[in-house]
Amino acid sequence: MTARTLGAVLLMATFAAAADTPPGVDARADEVMRKMAAFLSAQKRFSVTAEEAYDVEVARAYRVELTNSRTLTVERPSRFVGEATGDTAYRASWYDGRTLTVLNKQRNAYATLEMPGTIDAVLDKLAEDYEVVLPLSDFFYADPYATLMEGVLYGKYLGLHKVQGVPCHHLTFGQEGLYWQIWIDAGEKPLPRKLSLVYWESPGVPRYEATFQRWNLAPAAVAGQFQFKPPAGARKVEPLELASMGVAALK
Repeated sequence: MTARTLGAVLLMATFAAAADTPPGVDARADEVMRKMAAFLSAQKRFSVTAEEAYDVEVARAYRVELTNSRTLTVERPSRFVGEATGDTAYRASWYDGRTLTVLNKQRNAYATLEMPGTIDAVLDKLAEDYEVVLPLSDFFYADPYATLMEGVLYGKYLGLHKVQGVPCHHLTFGQEGLYWQIWIDAGEKPLPRKLSLVYWESPGVPRYEATFQRWNLAPAAVAGQFQFKPPAGARKVEPLELASMGVAALK
């Protein structure tokens, strides 16, 4: 998307919503989603920190809630760096437009994959070739609306509700096997503030929730931040070996 004023972006999104609202999705919900997606698409460089909570079934006997903190810096169209820490994640990743490197900090081991030249293509390749879907990645596509709304069967606008004291548009959507809600800042910057997913066809009906703690739409440029530099003593391994290295979250 070329640079333009926020007012023009939001106006265009409103017209598009009126003409192309998906069946089963009310016009207000669709309008808010399009405004959020258009605003995110216009951000060429940003960083975000989110707190995640999700359900895990242990030995098919009981279920617990685990949490992680995730930070990501994106530079469209072809670079990102991310880090996740918490109960089940202690890793970082770098994509420099050519390669994706993932570091397991707990094991001090990393793997590198040759990748296509855009963030969209990387996310698609990970999903299609490796069956890996990065948490919150739908928001980082060039067109978040198309990604988020794919397969949606219904959508409702639930009103203004607060997230961490911030008034937000509260929306709910449903698709095959998944029920989700999103809270979008009702101010001049329509950013996601919270996301909740319920996998209602999965055993135990597990839940995932992310609260966006901090958005920075003008992060400082840091030389080399998208290039991986192996830590002292780090061991390079094959991707499958890295994927098999879990973090012991439950003792």
